[in-house]
Amino acid sequence: MEKRTLLAFVLTAGLWAAWIWYFAPDADKVEQNATPGTTAVSTDKTVAAEQIIPEKSVIIIPASKNAKEESIDLSTEKFKFELTSRGAAIKKANYRERNIDLVFGNHFSTKGTLDFAVHFTEDEFMTGNSLADAVWNYVKLDDKTIKFFTDLNMDGKPLRIEKVYRFTEKGYDFTIDYNFINRSRQPLAFKNSLAVFSPSDILGPELDYSNRYNGMTGIYSVANDYEQNLKGGGFFSKAEDLKRVSGAIDYTGIMSRYFLLIMKPADFTGTTMLFDNRAHTGCRTGMAVEMKEIAPGQQLVRSFRIYLGEKDKTMLKSVDPMLVDASDVSTLIEPIRYFVIWSLSWINKLFGNLGWSLVVFSVLTKIVFMPLTKKSTDSMKKMQELAPEIKKMQAKYKDKPDVAQREMMRMYKENKVNPLGGCLPLLLQMPFFFGLYSALINSIDMWNAPFMLWMKDLSMPDTVFAVSGFNINILPLLMTVSTIIQQKQTMVDTGNQQQKMMMYMMPVILLFIFWTMPSGLVLYWLLQNLYQILNQTIVNRIGKKA
Repeated sequence: MEKRTLLAFVLTAGLWAAWIWYFAPDADKVEQNATPGTTAVSTDKTVAAEQIIPEKSVIIIPASKNAKEESIDLSTEKFKFELTSRGAAIKKANYRERNIDLVFGNHFSTKGTLDFAVHFTEDEFMTGNSLADAVWNYVKLDDKTIKFFTDLNMDGKPLRIEKVYRFTEKGYDFTIDYNFINRSRQPLAFKNSLAVFSPSDILGPELDYSNRYNGMTGIYSVANDYEQNLKGGGFFSKAEDLKRVSGAIDYTGIMSRYFLLIMKPADFTGTTMLFDNRAHTGCRTGMAVEMKEIAPGQQLVRSFRIYLGEKDKTMLKSVDPMLVDASDVSTLIEPIRYFVIWSLSWINKLFGNLGWSLVVFSVLTKIVFMPLTKKSTDSMKKMQELAPEIKKMQAKYKDKPDVAQREMMRMYKENKVNPLGGCLPLLLQMPFFFGLYSALINSIDMWNAPFMLWMKDLSMPDTVFAVSGFNINILPLLMTVSTIIQQKQTMVDTGNQQQKMMMYMMPVILLFIFWTMPSGLVLYWLLQNLYQILNQTIVNRIGKKA
């Protein structure tokens, strides 16, 4: 998401620079055989299960929506959880540090839970199975460990599934152990020797999903190569109902604007990543995992580590360094991003309003770059002085554009004029711009930050009203007008019609780029334009008096 947009910005800035250069300027149910403090069993190892139960006496628990659902409350330093016996899922997950609910109502085909479901075929992954609707039995092993269990019939053989949640007090991660226990007298094999594990359909906080930045994205890693998969397959990809990626799958998960949910195998890798691309579903990802045949009275364990938290590299690294790339923050931009967040947070302590803090930040950046701005202004002034000579030269070589270009560059050199002088301050300010963009897009610190008047949230477009579903945003319009004024002030008139056309075309292109951008980003650009217009106006008046 962010890296693609940053690339678009870089290309746009490059085009603009080239243009300027060219033109100049606790549980109620207890399982009898449960043992508190039970530890997880290593993958692929088999252990003796409970006593083998004659198949005729096995009670198969069908999926039932009418059974009584029970809830289990559990708290850690980072989260307040509410687990539910229906589907053995997490019903509520309140991020205590910011009091944000990461699980919310029903959307698409989702059930409003973090279900960490297991499916026995790809078809079940696409359509769902009864386990998600079944009410499971459960036992609370300790204050941080909950074991859910249910029985089902697989090809005439009784199979018990245990789903054990193990939470930690301080971390952003927890583990889930899936214990598959063969309670028959015969070997039990899984169809295609595979099972599909899926983290969840949706991840909060709940936002306005009409905005492109608020959508969710499927994420996965194949052989330590991080990838994203947008709904529909991405801008240049062909939409398909089910996307498959084969290889050594390190993890899979989903990403919302500010948070991540990652499901990583403990000591094995998946074989295939599955992504549900259907328009009417949530952002469903799954991992196909090899499932070995289970001998009578034995169990197979598949353990996963879960990360639930912010898109923060430090948090991710504390869980597993492999997860760092999932932060969706460019390595080059990261230091500037954190500097911007730190600066705005510090300034905000004085003003108590992020909008005014952004105004102050923009002034400070302008002051820092003032020497460069002066050089740029001097360069543009020299360009304006050369404008009459350039016009004569272009008229002389009107039929020889290549010669005209060479003569113009010679004239610049003789007069010690740098054609790139006018765009140098802009290019050097771009890292701060990208850092601010990253902060407003991915940092929860910038969420719901109001300014004044119609600007209610600087992390969102400043929509005033909508016409036939099309949002009308004021700041991008003001930014476009200010860009045109700025270009008129600094552009050297050489009589080139293409130049005049581009003077309007580039601001229009920027208008389309910035239309759905966070209003804080557009506000910053607008302020920079206004400062430059004011500076150029003062310089022009001083020049006339001189």
